[in-house]
Amino acid sequence: MKDSTVLRDFDTWLADHPTVVTDIQKVLSDELSDAGIAFDQVSVRIKDRGSYLAKIHDTVHPDYHDFDSAYDVLGVRVTVYTTADIVLLVGVMRSLFDVVSVTDKSAQTAERGEFGYASSHVIARVSSSTMPSLTDLEGRLIEIQIRTVLQHAWAEFEHDVRYKNPGHEISPEVHRAFTLAAGLIELADEQFDTIARATSADGDTTDDTELTATMLPGVLTMLAGNEYPMSKADYYRFAVDMLAANGVTTIGELTALCAPEALTQLQETMGYGYPPGQVRLIDDLLLFTYGRDHIRRTVHIGDHASSRPGRLGNRWQRMGQRPRN
Repeated sequence: MKDSTVLRDFDTWLADHPTVVTDIQKVLSDELSDAGIAFDQVSVRIKDRGSYLAKIHDTVHPDYHDFDSAYDVLGVRVTVYTTADIVLLVGVMRSLFDVVSVTDKSAQTAERGEFGYASSHVIARVSSSTMPSLTDLEGRLIEIQIRTVLQHAWAEFEHDVRYKNPGHEISPEVHRAFTLAAGLIELADEQFDTIARATSADGDTTDDTELTATMLPGVLTMLAGNEYPMSKADYYRFAVDMLAANGVTTIGELTALCAPEALTQLQETMGYGYPPGQVRLIDDLLLFTYGRDHIRRTVHIGDHASSRPGRLGNRWQRMGQRPRN
């Protein structure tokens, strides 16, 4: 295919989608926040025009031959806090997109007995059935990179050093320093995972203990198990407010709300494509228990209060518009 054709396709598509970067960033951030998933940030970028053309000519990528097959023109990066969150986020992406492939770069590096680049790469197509607000991107390929904050810092610095020294060999000392740093980052990520597991179940409490945002992650882990991942720290303040609005202010009252049969009924009713975060779980349990009263009492709560009525309404419809027995 002629260069003029592949570049014309690239330029025309971008001209037709001038807000694609902000659209994807907002929709994905809202979806992850709505699910109660803990993440650092979502960033989106358009591939450089020259890099796009060079990759089409690169024989190492024979399936990358025109605009439609260019899977990384749209690139998304989600940074998280622990490696356990990466596995969770890959599952979330499977529920939001039609996933074509998943590559664990960390595992590939480990198989070579090395330390270095670590990230999970997801190639997927946008589906309007799961992302109706992105209907105009239906079928478009997208690359999603998921990595921890520490992995991201290493990768960005390593790329920056190499980018500033094109055509020059990096000295063995620099190579060794990058390798040592990657090893230390892997150890640090492992320790963060350990800390997250340990702190999620800390604390001695009684039934009449008043709920706080600080204790909520550990209490929910004990009540609902490890199946439901921790949410962003800021979200637990919203969870405490939602619980209080429905008269749930103590551990004993929360225990009653999170009864095993209630959790089972909620799972069967919602058919989650991935385990919801703890705060989303609480929000759904309250909706499942109190119905429209929960919507009325909490419609103003959260960072995205303007879209909350619609989101709660959609969930209420999935529940058949009736509270659990």
